[in-house]
Amino acid sequence: MEEPGDGIEGFDHERIVEITNESTCVTLLAGKNIDAGTVCSSIDNTVDTSAQCGQGATGVMNVTVETAGPWQLELARIGVGAGLEDLPTNRRGKVKKNQLEYQSGDISGATSHTFAVPLCTFGLDGADESCDPVKAHVTANARLRKQKKNGSYRHKEAWADGEALGRRRRFGKFFTMELGCTEAEPPPPPVAECETAFAAGPGATCFVGADFDGDGLDDGFANWGWTNGPVSPGTSTEWPVYAAAGGCDPAQGTYVGNLGVSYDGSTATLSFERVGDVVLDEEQIYVGSDALPRDLNGDFTITPADFPIAVDLEDATASSHTISGLSGDIHVVYHALSCGDGLEPNADPLSVLTDEFLVDGDMSGWSVHRPQDATVAVDDGALVIQPNPNTWWYATDEALQVYKTVSGDFAVSTHVQVTNLAGGPTAPGGPYRVGGIMIRDYTSQLPNTFHIGIGNMNQPEVVTVSKSTDEGYSAIGTQPWSGIEAELRICRVGTEVQAFVRLPEESWRMIDWRTRADLPDTLAVGPIGYAGTADPDLLVEADYVQFETIHTLEDCYRD
Repeated sequence: MEEPGDGIEGFDHERIVEITNESTCVTLLAGKNIDAGTVCSSIDNTVDTSAQCGQGATGVMNVTVETAGPWQLELARIGVGAGLEDLPTNRRGKVKKNQLEYQSGDISGATSHTFAVPLCTFGLDGADESCDPVKAHVTANARLRKQKKNGSYRHKEAWADGEALGRRRRFGKFFTMELGCTEAEPPPPPVAECETAFAAGPGATCFVGADFDGDGLDDGFANWGWTNGPVSPGTSTEWPVYAAAGGCDPAQGTYVGNLGVSYDGSTATLSFERVGDVVLDEEQIYVGSDALPRDLNGDFTITPADFPIAVDLEDATASSHTISGLSGDIHVVYHALSCGDGLEPNADPLSVLTDEFLVDGDMSGWSVHRPQDATVAVDDGALVIQPNPNTWWYATDEALQVYKTVSGDFAVSTHVQVTNLAGGPTAPGGPYRVGGIMIRDYTSQLPNTFHIGIGNMNQPEVVTVSKSTDEGYSAIGTQPWSGIEAELRICRVGTEVQAFVRLPEESWRMIDWRTRADLPDTLAVGPIGYAGTADPDLLVEADYVQFETIHTLEDCYRD
């Protein structure tokens, strides 16, 4: 048996770089938990990398993304480095997929793609005489497709399985490979969870449901948080600071520290001290005579970016700020981004409602409103809706909805393909043929709904459709759209309802925002398909429906 390096031309020493992990492959996970292939690593010490690394350098780590079963690659990309800091992420740890160094470009139909990463990327070189152990960090992302029975394709995003990236544990994954040594190293430090936090003293006023302008009406703020006061001159006190206390309920959040407040009538000093291992990433503070700060238009605002004091911090355990030029009673709003392992939110109770339609024929957990209006089935990895003639959501008319009941503040997301029966776009063709998702007051005698979709609305092109219906009266918005697929999202926070759309790989774009104080706490939520024409010629396919709890409208823009 040949020893490593035997027969390699020009390789004149015995020491080579190798991977010392027990396994050099991880699973390629599509969607939430679909095994779609592998991502495997190997070392080739013979490759000349002098062009990338300098004279005499050799060796690459090959990272191969390979699909299994019916899945094919459309694109693949990886990021690599000797530590997490080498992977391109934003401040909250979300992978910037488009900035990953190694990109395949369009490889639609391929089942395997290999990236060759020079060993010098990790501070190693196949020509070195010595080798200190290095833990290579790799994140691998892919866009997959599989062919449906009708010849078109279903699409999924996939990540190489591993440790979660991002402070909310949902922004990608990374795995590690031990290079050049046999000694195990400690695992990489955990990625801190970060959550928004507010101080709440006795009698603090929650933003949600408050009337700060005194007109007798709810000011309509949907995000949680507190303003404290009035604070009188001569006050010296301490308030608790809570993170992730959605709905201004401290019992739902985590006690992360205390805010000391000292006010002598002209100068206020605010001092934060942590509890436990929490650290601060940023602070935004308002101190003034009004209950809240005001924006550039002179309106009350709860947006931290509008607060007069904004400080970027780095793992701060304490902070202190002195504000002068004050008089009379004052109010204080203290906001921070607090980070720590203990802040990881509890499992989302809505996640159990998510469905990727992995089992053909399985509609367990779903209810169907007006089943007579369409043929509905789970087939070939998707929920498939084929509307019957002259069925639509129009005025007081109702049509099909496949739904689950959801309470509180939430986001529902789906990826749909909306086509004619031949698999082409819905326009041109018969009008009023739409597929998407809806939220609905299922207790109302007349339609109280909000939905978003794509399709044909009696226009010469495919459009996005957003429609808000209150007791049968509707406000409708359309915008041009291209193609047959879209990712759709509806968010409900308090009385606010927002609609988002995007193509895969792009950012969410809000296309509608309504205040729907009439909608009850519990709603029917799920896919729809309708065709207000005698020739429906419409097929709606939803690859997944994802449910998650959210606390702020800002959460709607996050993956």
